[in-house]
Amino acid sequence: MTSDPRWPLVSVVVPARNEKLIESVIAAVCRQVSRAHAVEVIVVDDGSTDDTARRAEAAGARVLQARPAGAQGNPAAARNLGARESRGDPIIFLDADCIVAEGWIDHILDAHDAGATVVGGSLSLPPGLPAAARCDYYCGWYLIHPSARAGWVPHHPPPNLSVRREAFESTDGFATEPPFDYTNEERFWQGRLLAAGHRIYFEPRAVAAHHNRPGFGNLLRRNYRWGYTAVEAKSRTGAARAAWLYRHPWLTICASPLLVVAHTAYIVFCWMRAGVFEPLLMLPAIFVSRVAYMAGLCVGAIRWLQSGNAAPDAVRHRPKWQ
Repeated sequence: MTSDPRWPLVSVVVPARNEKLIESVIAAVCRQVSRAHAVEVIVVDDGSTDDTARRAEAAGARVLQARPAGAQGNPAAARNLGARESRGDPIIFLDADCIVAEGWIDHILDAHDAGATVVGGSLSLPPGLPAAARCDYYCGWYLIHPSARAGWVPHHPPPNLSVRREAFESTDGFATEPPFDYTNEERFWQGRLLAAGHRIYFEPRAVAAHHNRPGFGNLLRRNYRWGYTAVEAKSRTGAARAAWLYRHPWLTICASPLLVVAHTAYIVFCWMRAGVFEPLLMLPAIFVSRVAYMAGLCVGAIRWLQSGNAAPDAVRHRPKWQ
């Protein structure tokens, strides 16, 4: 394929910590046949205690050390470090449990060519995942799977996410202070770009298979963490669907029992509309995950309200359920 002079170098930034799939992730990126003249893969080792860094380097990535082995991880800071050290445009953030499909880079570049400052790709369900990991996938990615409709969106999560360099550098990047270093860390820079007139486009053809982690406890903890930061992040940034609801925290808290039921039904409806019926069999687990999410939402929202909303240390508290 002839390279396009508009895209001399694309940077792919992968935060990683004890990742078993890192070679496959890097190999899938390096196999891309793209009109970009060149692609660099930057793996940011976030305190791994195994040989993730060595294996990533052997697979062809440039490896950066974000923190010493065994230190508390901070994937948001790892992404920021990778972006600072990268040289390409756009900067694509890819999680270390995501293996991209053929044509991934070019589909992202197509959307940037059409005027999108930020492009979010879809996340597919790889075969062979345990039941809890599949349920985690259904609970998290019901709006950004490959069969979902392409279009302009108010937000996109970071596992498969591209942004033009100049725009990203005009922001503070991913939020790195607890509790946002693990969840909703992308909403702050996305909200700033939206306020400045930039747009986010969801491109379902830019597919990455997301290997959600197994374990029912992991499913509940992850949804609790997402909920814990949801009200503050969405209220402060507006980078969310139904953003108006989060601007009224007490209303959201009071409505949380109803929201558990409504959100469960909505998740199942989204998958049924896409012709995926396994979530019906997982309805009790999805319901419990929504209970965990709303529990986190209520605890996080009350903590934020008690902090005085704009207190300097309002984002420095970490949820206790880790």
